[in-house]
Amino acid sequence: MSDDIENSEKIISSLKQALQQEVQYRNALISNAITFFDVNLSKDIIPNDFYYKRADGKYFSALEMVGLKAPCKFSLYIKRYVETVIIKEDEKKCLDFKNLRKKLLQFYKAGKKEYSIQFWTELETGRKLFALHRFLLTQSEDGDINALCILKDESESQLKLENAYQKELEQYAYFDPITKGYNYIKFKDKLKTYNRPGSIIALDIHSFKIINTVSGILKGDQVIKSIWDAMVNALDFDKNDIAGHINADQFIIYVPTFSEKVLVRKLKNISLAFSIISTEMEVPLIQPYFGISKWQPGKKIELAYSEAVAAKTNAQNQQNLNYAFFDEEDTIRLIREKSIVDSFDESLAKKEFKIWYQPKYNPVTRKLVGAEALVRWIKPDGSMISPADFIPLFEKNGMIRQFDEYIFRNVCWQLNEWLCSGKDICPISINLSRVSLYFENIVNVYKSISDDIGIDKSYLPIEITETAAITNSQIQAIADKFYTAGFKLHMDDFGAGYSSLASLNTMHFDTLKLDKSLIDFIGNFGGDRLLEHTILLAKELGMHVTAEGVENERQVAFLRNIGCDSIQGYYFSKPLPAEQFEKLLGKLKTQKKEDDFDHLNEYVSKFKSAVLRPPLYSFIVNLTENTFVEINGSNDWCNETKIDAKKFDAAVNLLAQNYISPEYKDAYRNFMSRQRMLEEFNGVPDTRIFTYTRKFRNETKPMGIMNHVFKIEDSDCIWMYFTVSMV
Repeated sequence: MSDDIENSEKIISSLKQALQQEVQYRNALISNAITFFDVNLSKDIIPNDFYYKRADGKYFSALEMVGLKAPCKFSLYIKRYVETVIIKEDEKKCLDFKNLRKKLLQFYKAGKKEYSIQFWTELETGRKLFALHRFLLTQSEDGDINALCILKDESESQLKLENAYQKELEQYAYFDPITKGYNYIKFKDKLKTYNRPGSIIALDIHSFKIINTVSGILKGDQVIKSIWDAMVNALDFDKNDIAGHINADQFIIYVPTFSEKVLVRKLKNISLAFSIISTEMEVPLIQPYFGISKWQPGKKIELAYSEAVAAKTNAQNQQNLNYAFFDEEDTIRLIREKSIVDSFDESLAKKEFKIWYQPKYNPVTRKLVGAEALVRWIKPDGSMISPADFIPLFEKNGMIRQFDEYIFRNVCWQLNEWLCSGKDICPISINLSRVSLYFENIVNVYKSISDDIGIDKSYLPIEITETAAITNSQIQAIADKFYTAGFKLHMDDFGAGYSSLASLNTMHFDTLKLDKSLIDFIGNFGGDRLLEHTILLAKELGMHVTAEGVENERQVAFLRNIGCDSIQGYYFSKPLPAEQFEKLLGKLKTQKKEDDFDHLNEYVSKFKSAVLRPPLYSFIVNLTENTFVEINGSNDWCNETKIDAKKFDAAVNLLAQNYISPEYKDAYRNFMSRQRMLEEFNGVPDTRIFTYTRKFRNETKPMGIMNHVFKIEDSDCIWMYFTVSMV
């Protein structure tokens, strides 16, 4: 009996403790709550009334506010609450309360114990309130699902959160991640608040990419930060100077004066501060150049900056000064540039951009081996816009990607048209701008175009300039993807800029294109030695070498003698429109047959000279095309075998059937199998011997066959030279 009493007391004590913990838990949850109430969700009932505290300190019934009395349906209360309160704030919030009871039941069944709705609202006093509705879900002993509904004022914490988020957004939107100073957007916002005319200065650094190449990207970013700090120290922000970082090594400055004397003094101070950075950070000399334009309230900042950039281009080409002021000639040039850009889409649609082809020739045979696709913009009146005028503009505004793709696609179509008309084709190399190479999906786009049109990628080499290839790791990665996709890569303009011979060993370039600046030095001792060593190195790395801009016989002779593989330039041909280049392609088939026959005879002659005993018959066979090319003693062999030799494998079957002794037939067919020889050939010349017996002039004689399978230069076919001799 005493044990039962003791157990009962323990149970009662545990229940009291659990109840106390639950009360403490509920009190913690509802502390600082505007109001709270219980709901039986299973029965859809609010059993008791609950209250709001008014501004005058008095309480009023939440149910009476919406025209209800306790007990009442939870779903009806929510409907009235939405109609009288929420709808006034934000109709979108009504969706959060729609079918709320059903949502809460589904949440609990899914194992979730809480559901929240929050939004900003405005009280009768005009105070903004961030209301947080929390629904805490539990299940009673009788199986009903209940909710403790709590409404809290989270305005203070929400304001802190939103202010922090706003500051973070402003940091991203207005401040540069490298310099921690103003970006271009913040610069413009700041300048718009001024009502004072002044000068806009565009600042750039000569050959900054060399710093990135020599010192690395991380070091380059540190230099950019130091440039910013030095520039800030050289300016006077107390007198309303402003500066901003555009991107890379480009900056913008505003100085509230038109005085050339004041401006030049500031620019000299900035230049001096930059030279100190070079020494302190142990990087190549930092040489700024500046373009200056006038700005006044009402003038677009973008226009003033464009004018400053135009002037900066002039400064870049000057010898003695590193700054230039925008003038009227620059205005004329900007108008022309705008006209060019504005007419791009229409000119593209009208096919005013024509693909021309500059042939490439073998300097030894002087025969066509390829071409480079070049673009000509020919207007309806016959006038021509130079690529030097429009290519830099397209690169600057991003149109170059669409333009590059247009050229690539049209070259593919042209090659396909020539193939369909029965012409032989040669590789046509296509230039790809460094801007296009920044688009990661560029390889998939070009691969898809060539696959859809049906042109083998070996006929579509991609030309990438040397400076683009070696100064940017992202471009190097995309170049590797082109190589993996099956495209051949040409390093264009080698020697025109900051050359790195070591880079040739780390990138997948098939061809090295020597820039015209190197070719122009032929005849100069140093220039000749440089070309000799460059070509020798390229050859040792397995690269083909093409010389650009070759204009005279002396250059051709020199390049031929030092092993240059192909030549491109006005000496052989200027760029040709498609219809003229097509005539050159018409000669390729004849040229190819002549080349194959010359190389074939040369190869076989050398091989035959090593064979001491003259054969009974000798044959040359094109295994790839299944044809006899030459039969030495053809009349005797044809008369003796009574076989009209046209197809090689047909002749083998007839010989095996009619002349080979029965015990050798299968072995003979296997030894002479064209399919086997093609499958087993791995690029290395292969010689095999087979002895057998067959009928020869009505007698059975022991015979021997020697097969020599090989390839010859500049031919895609696999050949066989074989002899038949008496043993």
